[in-house]
Amino acid sequence: MKKAKLHTAVIILVVLMIVLSFTNLFNLQINGEPLKLAGISVIVGIIAYFTTRKTNNDKNEGLNIKTFIGSLKDKSVILMFLLIIITNVVCFAIAKLWFPAYVEHVMTRAGDFLDFGNLPKLFLELVVFALGEEIAWRAFFQKQTSKIMPFIPSLILTSFLFALGHFNFGDPIIVFYDLLFVFIDSLIYGIIFKKTDNAWCSFLAHFLANLLSTVLFSVIV
Repeated sequence: MKKAKLHTAVIILVVLMIVLSFTNLFNLQINGEPLKLAGISVIVGIIAYFTTRKTNNDKNEGLNIKTFIGSLKDKSVILMFLLIIITNVVCFAIAKLWFPAYVEHVMTRAGDFLDFGNLPKLFLELVVFALGEEIAWRAFFQKQTSKIMPFIPSLILTSFLFALGHFNFGDPIIVFYDLLFVFIDSLIYGIIFKKTDNAWCSFLAHFLANLLSTVLFSVIV
C-alpha cells in the first residue's frame, strides 16, 4: 500500500512539473510584472527527489558524491563535457554572426541573474541554480519517467520541458534559437546522467556550460 501511495505521489509531482513548465507560454502578470511560475517546477522537483529517495534501497541514488570522481573517468562522459563546451561556443559564434539580438534576449530572460558587478554572488548563483535544476530535472524527473517509458522518450520529454522553463517572449526566430540550444544542452546533461546515474556529474557539465556562457556574455556585453 505504501508503494502504491508513493507511485501515485510521484505521478502527481511529475504532472505538476509538466504543468508548471507550460505556464511560461502564457503571459501571466501581477501588477504588470511577469509571473514566472515555471521556476517553481525546480523547487517541486527538488522536494520530490529528497522525499521519494527515502524509500530507495540506496539513499544516495542519483546524487552520490562518493562515486562522482570515478564516474568522471569514463571517456564517453569526458567527451560529453567537451561537447557541451563546443555547443555553447558554437551557439554564441552563430549568434554573433547572424542573431545579434540573441544576447539581448537572453539578458532579458536572465533578468537580474547576470550581475557582473557582483562576481561572488553570480558564481554562487551559477552553482545553486545548476545543481537545483539537475536534482529536479535529472535526478527526479528523468529518473522517474525513465521507469515508465524508454530512455530516449524520457530524455526528449525532460529536455523539452527544461527548455520550456527557459522560454521568454520575443522575436520568434530568436526565441526558437535560444530554446534550441537549451534543449541541446539538456540532452547532453541527460545523457551524462544516464551514463553515470549521478546528478553531480550532470551538474558539473551544467555549471561549466553556464559559466562559459557567462564569460562569453561578459566579453560581448
